[in-house]
Amino acid sequence: MPRRTLDSKTSWDDIYNYLSHVEIALSLAVDDGDKELVPLVAPVKKLLDKWAKLDGDRRDRQRAVIRAHALVGLRDLGLDDVTTQLHHDVLGVAKQSRKAPLFQQLFPKPLSAVVSLSLEAQLGVSRTLLHKLTQAETPAALRKAHEKPLTDAIAAGEAAIKNREAVKAAQQGLSTQVAALRDEGNSVLLTTEGQLQAIAGKRGLSKAFVNAFFPASHTPRKRPEPAKP
Repeated sequence: MPRRTLDSKTSWDDIYNYLSHVEIALSLAVDDGDKELVPLVAPVKKLLDKWAKLDGDRRDRQRAVIRAHALVGLRDLGLDDVTTQLHHDVLGVAKQSRKAPLFQQLFPKPLSAVVSLSLEAQLGVSRTLLHKLTQAETPAALRKAHEKPLTDAIAAGEAAIKNREAVKAAQQGLSTQVAALRDEGNSVLLTTEGQLQAIAGKRGLSKAFVNAFFPASHTPRKRPEPAKP
């Protein structure tokens, strides 16, 4: 088949498969004794080596993103637990009266509405809660029991959010490297095609010689529409 241009719609695995086919086809021809093709193999193999390294980076960064999401989930759970413990203790101090001034001051919204928030949204509520908790009118026993756990849970949550943003940015940065590899691949493939055409011309061979080194495109055929009754 004629050389195919790798574009933004070409999947990552398809890039590998396409380059591998060209490299293998050239190598097989060299093994069959066509030594004139030897210089054509190395540039394609170099591209495959770059693909393999970048693929490892992609997997590492993908795993980092998965880890970051899992960490956010755990920190969200930890903040929920600390908030719930504080809620129950405040309710105990308020003698189970949700209308008590202390309870209304610290928990103007139901606990369920707080813990159901995403970690990002809950952190804002928790910072306000921490500020209220440290006020002079809050019983000292409540401050002593809950100020540090809440402070630590907020800090852990903020760190998890910051980490998730960083690993997402790092993963997105790979798209530039993928595009660069794709562009380099097109350049090498175009050069390879030109070299094959020159060899074919010198040998008086048809285009079939050139096309033999590029994989066939697998375009899905449209299914025939069912006959109308």
